[in-house]
Amino acid sequence: MTWLGLISKAVLSPLGKALAAVLAVSLTAGGIYLYGHQRGAASVLQRLQSDRITILKDGRKIDEEALGADDTGLCALLGGCELPDGGDH
Repeated sequence: MTWLGLISKAVLSPLGKALAAVLAVSLTAGGIYLYGHQRGAASVLQRLQSDRITILKDGRKIDEEALGADDTGLCALLGGCELPDGGDH
């Protein structure tokens, strides 16, 4: 009997069929996991990218407000502050 005959006999046996089924299920589950992982990673990257754009836009708005503010306005932007000389500006 040749190697091909032995392999085909082993694959067609009940144990061979069971191993083939386990292999098929493992490959399918692994493929589904990888697909979901890639989709999840792409979703997170997209969300981070859009959040970064929002932060940059908000940062530009805050910079414009800070550059145009006087002392009292800057204190208000910082959440309130006390001046070192005790004065109230």
